[in-house]
Amino acid sequence: MPSAIHPYLEAGASLFCTQPDLISKLKKIRFFLFDWDGVFNNGNKIGSEGSCFSEIDSMGTNLLRYGFYKQNNELPKMGILSGASNEMGRSFAEREHFNLSMLNFKDKDQALDIIIKENGIKPEEIAFFFDDVLDLRVAARVGFRVFLGSTHSPSLNNYVQTHGMVDLIPSLKGGENGVREACDFMLEAIENYSEVISDRLSFSSEYAQYWEERQSVITSISKGD
Repeated sequence: MPSAIHPYLEAGASLFCTQPDLISKLKKIRFFLFDWDGVFNNGNKIGSEGSCFSEIDSMGTNLLRYGFYKQNNELPKMGILSGASNEMGRSFAEREHFNLSMLNFKDKDQALDIIIKENGIKPEEIAFFFDDVLDLRVAARVGFRVFLGSTHSPSLNNYVQTHGMVDLIPSLKGGENGVREACDFMLEAIENYSEVISDRLSFSSEYAQYWEERQSVITSISKGD
């Protein structure tokens, strides 16, 4: 492993692929897909109130998107896939100009088929951030898997590892900025983290072009039965 990403592993993160496999997997990614509850938050709700998110994680998704834009000369797609009717997730997706927000999809495997067909991508071109049982069929199929439920159930943690459903477990969980940790790790792994930060700080011409393209994305909203 390059020394640049050692701090993540030393902090308690776990990586389940070798360095060559890690680079190979990440360089194929064209779509970042996120579960909502338990990923951007700790999964707690009171009545019908929506679940929140952190601006720290939000910045992480933006930097990640720009990093892969910079690497591939193409704006990667991003989406929310939730098994519940999370209006906060919908609002977040629209604010961040994600390509899609799919809510109340109890069968996420079926939702994945829709995403693949409508976006003309392959399963191995998708990175998925997830935390619980409803996500496992998707995690079994896609190219890179980030598991943020590592502390709420040691049994599930063991299951995703032994069944080959995970590539990275951040040291931080959902609601503790685990999304940001994973996003930074992925940028470190493709070796453009410093350039991404520098471009964002200076609002370079390349970042300005990215931002214009990002802001032009209109979020597709859909709800399952």
